[in-house]
Amino acid sequence: MYKATLSARGQIVIPAELRKRLSLEAGTSFRLYDKGDKIVLIREVKDPVGHGLGILRREATPLEENKENGRA
Repeated sequence: MYKATLSARGQIVIPAELRKRLSLEAGTSFRLYDKGDKIVLIREVKDPVGHGLGILRREATPLEENKENGRA
């Protein structure tokens, strides 16, 4: 578990160990969600298309290949 304190300017410092483990750098953008008594931070993805392709874990087949194989 990590602990942080809200500053007078409304800032929270993410502990160094957590920043390092998650590869967070200065300027990283987050989306914040209000979940009642919780605040959820989700790191914004810089390249959503590339991120989505990474989730698929396989290379997309080019359209030309599909046409040659009669699948397009």
